[in-house]
Amino acid sequence: MSTHFSGKLGLLLGALALLGTAGCAGRRTTVGAAAPAPPPAAEFRALWVDEFHAGMRAPQEAERLVADAQSAHINTLIVQVRGHADALYTQSFEPPREDPAYDPKFDALAYIIEAAHRAGLEVHAWVNAMPVWRDPTPPRDPRHVFNQHGLGQTGDADWLTRSPEGETRFPVGYFLDPGHPAAAAYLAEVYRNVVRHYAVDGIDFDYIRYPETSERPANPGARGAPVGYNAVSLARFRRATGRPDTPAPDDPQWIVWRRQQVTQLVRRVVLEAKAINPRLKVSAAVIAWGPPPTSEKDFADSAPMQRVFQDWHGWLKEDLLDLAVPMNYARESDAVRRDWFDGWLRWEKRHKHGRQLAVGIGAYLNPPAATLEQIERARQPEGKHRADGVSLFSYATLSAPAAAGSPASPMNIAGENPATNHVLFLASGSPPEPAAFPRPAAVPAMDWIERLTLGWLSGAARDSQGNAVDGAAVVLKRAGWFGGTHRSTADGNGFFGFAGLRPGRYRIHFEAAGKRSLKAEVEVVAGRVAQVELIEP
Repeated sequence: MSTHFSGKLGLLLGALALLGTAGCAGRRTTVGAAAPAPPPAAEFRALWVDEFHAGMRAPQEAERLVADAQSAHINTLIVQVRGHADALYTQSFEPPREDPAYDPKFDALAYIIEAAHRAGLEVHAWVNAMPVWRDPTPPRDPRHVFNQHGLGQTGDADWLTRSPEGETRFPVGYFLDPGHPAAAAYLAEVYRNVVRHYAVDGIDFDYIRYPETSERPANPGARGAPVGYNAVSLARFRRATGRPDTPAPDDPQWIVWRRQQVTQLVRRVVLEAKAINPRLKVSAAVIAWGPPPTSEKDFADSAPMQRVFQDWHGWLKEDLLDLAVPMNYARESDAVRRDWFDGWLRWEKRHKHGRQLAVGIGAYLNPPAATLEQIERARQPEGKHRADGVSLFSYATLSAPAAAGSPASPMNIAGENPATNHVLFLASGSPPEPAAFPRPAAVPAMDWIERLTLGWLSGAARDSQGNAVDGAAVVLKRAGWFGGTHRSTADGNGFFGFAGLRPGRYRIHFEAAGKRSLKAEVEVVAGRVAQVELIEP
């Protein structure tokens, strides 16, 4: 916030204004700068609602959440319904969340969808992908995937990612390995199940990556990470490359291969979800750690690509994501993190690739005034490029402890008061900052979803016995002189797919180990997922 001043009165008021910012660590005010622009009429304004705290675990929590969101002029709720292979919804093949505040017979997702839609809010199902457990003791339910495919399992039954030394527990717990075909197929069914049974407006990927191996690495620019060494996954890599060795964590070929496993899972989930509901919005909470890139080429060396093998920039370019939500979590009082925050914003706004971007803000790290300032910086244009809104982490942590200057932990809020409106300051302001959302705003339209002018294609590569052809190189060519060629790679289950295709007739085949499948013809229709099976002769 800033104001025009003139004469001695202006100098006096300016001095008072600067003194008034002392309680807002890291705030930078420019005397004489233009006043903040009014909020746009359409803007993505979301709250992440975590499963650890009050929000949707019971009807009264859900009703309170919707009322709080309305009072703060929020228009989207991103609700965590699967944290560690458990569910806050009853139409699930996974066990319910073990939480004394949650009645396993209560369908929290169904309830919040009905309550939010009644109030005009969108609901996106926040589904953690890879995390499978984090507590010292295993889950009580024998059906839990950690009990069936976690510790103590060997061979194909072991789905956990590992370090080169065989360790399975990382700073954020135990993770499934996306390079294990059975684990990938299981996770794809988790997402399909949600879209099939619930009228969600969108699905939100979280932890769609490998685990971090340290809270804060000594060298933010380090390449590679000691993860992904599940025995089945490693055997697939050796077959694909013809290498008999165990690659080092920073081996370039191994880095690319692990990144491919994550992207292939994203591609499968997106195409199978769009086949159920082509108007579904697909978003992802993605990594924006460390020094920001300054060019498109720089992204290849950034933390998402090198530490957790998450090519979310590529997902936007491939039209897999409708909305990217980079987690730009930064404490305003930390000058280095604040500068990284600003640098990532500049890069993100310029690299949306025709899709939408909401800036993920770590409100749990800052008092309300600093959160409001970050929202204002997120809104600022970068030339002709803009973000489409913000998402705040999280509903529970926008509370009194942070406002008092003692940032709350996202996992444990001392003295949490369910009667407190955690988010009202967004609509009313927090001195010296004005309100970020003084009046309601519509969710920005996604033209490609509203009009559905493009189509998708998914398929399976099989040998003559019906087995998956792992790593098959799939070639898709549109009919006509200037049709263009698209290429993809089949995953460990033989699945492949393409997004953002112009409607029309296509010819498709795969190549693997010197052999080709028979060519097939397939018609791509706008707004639909065409399907094809390619068989090796």
